[in-house]
Amino acid sequence: MVRWAIVGFGDIASRAVAPAIQAHPGSTLVAICRRDRDQLEAYARQFGGVQGFTSYEAMLAAGGFEAVYVASPHYLHAPHTLAAIAQGLHVLVEKPMAMTVREATAMVLAAERAGVTLGVAFYHRFYPINVRVRELVASGELGTLIALHGNASSPLSPADLAVPKIRWRLERAQSGGGPLMDVGSHRLDIFYALAGPARRVAAFADRRIVPCDVEDTASLIIQYASGVQATLASAWSVNPARGDYEVWCTDGHINVPYARGSEFTLERHGQSETFTLPPGELHDLPLIADFVDGVEQRATHVLTGAGGLEVQKVIEAAYVSARNATVVTL
Repeated sequence: MVRWAIVGFGDIASRAVAPAIQAHPGSTLVAICRRDRDQLEAYARQFGGVQGFTSYEAMLAAGGFEAVYVASPHYLHAPHTLAAIAQGLHVLVEKPMAMTVREATAMVLAAERAGVTLGVAFYHRFYPINVRVRELVASGELGTLIALHGNASSPLSPADLAVPKIRWRLERAQSGGGPLMDVGSHRLDIFYALAGPARRVAAFADRRIVPCDVEDTASLIIQYASGVQATLASAWSVNPARGDYEVWCTDGHINVPYARGSEFTLERHGQSETFTLPPGELHDLPLIADFVDGVEQRATHVLTGAGGLEVQKVIEAAYVSARNATVVTL
């Protein structure tokens, strides 16, 4: 049984992470941390039996758990993760795993030295449609993977500047970047799972709609070491939001209308077929199960810190490319 603590306990943790931990037969939630005492107490009542802390340091000192889910703002991902690893704890950290490649690398190395499990919460990877797409590509029945294309956007707009729980995402010092960090990272993880590590990145990034100090629109071209090429558009202020991607192979084409959906269409040999694979009610449950496998069995879990680092490399290269108007080689 893995006993969990969650730091940065807010909307996502309460709606998705905590219910998944409580539903997993090999997990139990024992502690949560949030700075606002009133909200902390409300969440503690909602998830009865958990101990509440307004200080992360106090929660670590109290102990009584083996794993920490880090759901704090991006700028705290690395320090919160490293503090937990220093206590010999396993860590599952929200995406993106860090602000920079340097931070992400330090997290991976610290986990390796301490002999603990480090994971990154790219839960889209476990949606049944995305699992099946990877299986089809890996089987070779669609021939050679040639190219990928994806969109990752959200309706975040100037009106959201006044919303306290969103405001930090618009400040570079706390978020590290805009929609590429926020929603684009999910699509980059899907691409990594299909194509492997990236080799070269070129990008544009602009502020067009949202008055903030991060980009609100980004476009990337990626060349992977495997030879696969990919394009990604990531933006805020897009309504309705887009979360689709396409997979082009020599003997087939896959269109996924929504990476968190239940359908995809496969075209091959002049025929089109739509597959329906509904996700489970708790979309974070497979994420928790995967991580617990890594903790308890020392198995090679799917969402590793090393994989999160590969996504971080592409994000950082994209920002460098956009800033310097150059192609970045990893």
